Amino acid sequence: MKPIPPTQPTSTPRRLHVDLLVYPDSMLGLTLAVVDLLRLANTLAQLQGGPKAQPVSWQLLDAQAKPLSSADPLLGPYCCRRPVPAASDTSVIRACFVAPLFAPSVPTLRTAVRRQAALRGYLAQYLQNGDMVVSLSNGVWLFAGAPGMEGRAVAVAWYYVASFTLDFPALVLHSESDCVEDGPVVTGGTMSALPQVVVSLLRRALGAEFMQAYESLLLHAGERHAMALQATRQSHIRPTRDSVMARALLWLDEHLEDSYSLAAVAQAAAVSPRTLLRHFQQVMGCTPLDYLHNQRCKRARIMLEVTLDSVATIARACGYTDTAAFRRVFLRYEKTSPAAYRSSHALRTSRLRWQVEDVRADP
Repeated sequence: MKPIPPTQPTSTPRRLHVDLLVYPDSMLGLTLAVVDLLRLANTLAQLQGGPKAQPVSWQLLDAQAKPLSSADPLLGPYCCRRPVPAASDTSVIRACFVAPLFAPSVPTLRTAVRRQAALRGYLAQYLQNGDMVVSLSNGVWLFAGAPGMEGRAVAVAWYYVASFTLDFPALVLHSESDCVEDGPVVTGGTMSALPQVVVSLLRRALGAEFMQAYESLLLHAGERHAMALQATRQSHIRPTRDSVMARALLWLDEHLEDSYSLAAVAQAAAVSPRTLLRHFQQVMGCTPLDYLHNQRCKRARIMLEVTLDSVATIARACGYTDTAAFRRVFLRYEKTSPAAYRSSHALRTSRLRWQVEDVRADP
């Protein structure tokens, strides 16, 4: 049996949107790992094309295909803040990622799959629309029986081969590769195929030049690694030199509590204020003050989550002498007030649990 050749990268980059399913008994860690790899793609795109370049969007969906809330303390950071493209936007390539299920045996796997009737219907609709479906390991069980899957080639781990063949005799199993592409379906037989699966997914939308750079970051290349190691040992490749941005960012991170001074930051970076502003706009897409506010809000979020300090105290610890100004900045950057953030994200028990009382006996 000849392996199916991978899809060649498109010459014209397009936007990609990925729905990631979070459902009972699914391996959530692998789903979140896919999000990190998609974020890496956007980061690389920004390095190549500037801060506004974000070719990939995604959203987390539950078993009823409903978007999960970005306010969730665990999953919130993984919910993409970029708007989901409209269904009528034909310039977007759409895909759905199906994580494997935790199942100690094939009978329990089959039972778990039967319980997900709504999810199976959603995946069948996805395939009917001509969109991509991507899965790892036993996740393929959730859509292998969908209309249009007959005759398609898939990758299945060796320990599932007998049971999968019994359940889905109309599908073709490949043994030559751990990642198989067949039309809109991309499957990885084992969990170690995750990087190849994501590369196959991105290859459908992003340009060939971009994919070459992305694969060099994600996939191991023995020859490239050996040559880089040899060149480093011979001092042909040296550590990245100091830069204006590195000096400026380090200074700002170390002076979160100090009053902001563009001249002081520029002096620390050894450039003029005008040059510093140009560097920040080109690299970060913002001003040094915007970056400082962001870093201060990050510190404020942590303090709101784990301390009992008042908002005024936290404001001072983050470099704001005016509590009202701190509230305005926090609302601008976090889209919520400090009090509301603390209420929904506090990682501590009730104040009464922390109360210290004098338990000594009265004289």
